[in-house]
Amino acid sequence: MSEHRSIAGNCLEAVIEDPAGSTVRHTFDRASGTWTTYRHPQARRPWPAAYGHLPGTYNPTDDDELDVIVLASVPLRTGQRVRVRPIGLFRRPDGDHKVLAVHCDDPQYGAIVDLHQAPPEDLRAIEEWFADWDTVLGWEPAEVAWQMIRSATEARDEWS
Repeated sequence: MSEHRSIAGNCLEAVIEDPAGSTVRHTFDRASGTWTTYRHPQARRPWPAAYGHLPGTYNPTDDDELDVIVLASVPLRTGQRVRVRPIGLFRRPDGDHKVLAVHCDDPQYGAIVDLHQAPPEDLRAIEEWFADWDTVLGWEPAEVAWQMIRSATEARDEWS
């Protein structure tokens, strides 16, 4: 876990794919070095928070990096690298769970260290977004998110 935690407050790096408020998906094509944009197949409303991935991880469920939902009061753009602090895990029935994190340098969210400190309306908005097209299994605490990050880092080492 120490390779992911920074000295400044258990933060690690995330890459933003979809900004909060977006209704389309953005994916990075490693071969061409460009971003591709397409309509999200399940989205019925804009993203309630920024969405991205944690570099250096591997999720065998979707054969990609571990997904992260980032709470921030400042706009985050596609391709932006930001420091995030995992505060929980959003569980999905297909096993493609999402790390919930806060932007470490954010004036509103940066001091949050625990899922229970997150604004309940933000958690509800995320649950409702996914409930539009999937079953919501609920939240797990930060310790579970960090365990998943450790496992995804080990999986990445084995996969690469």
